[in-house]
Amino acid sequence: MMKLTDFVFLSAISNLQATGASILTAMQLLGIISAAIAFGIGAYHLIWGGVRGRQSSIVWFIGGAVGLVVLMGATAIAEYIDSQVVF
Repeated sequence: MMKLTDFVFLSAISNLQATGASILTAMQLLGIISAAIAFGIGAYHLIWGGVRGRQSSIVWFIGGAVGLVVLMGATAIAEYIDSQVVF
């Protein structure tokens, strides 16, 4: 038989999960914008960077791409972990 405290605990956990999901969605939106800015900075270094421009632009391009892939995959990673963990 479930007690009232068990229902309150489960409700708190589901609210926490919903809050985490909405925060992650907002972070993904900001991540797209940040990746676009990183690609723009990389292009600036490529165009105006002179001799070392190509080397410094590659860092911005790779960093923006890897960061975007990890951030967009965070939802799938979180759902996988949630499906595997059993209490």
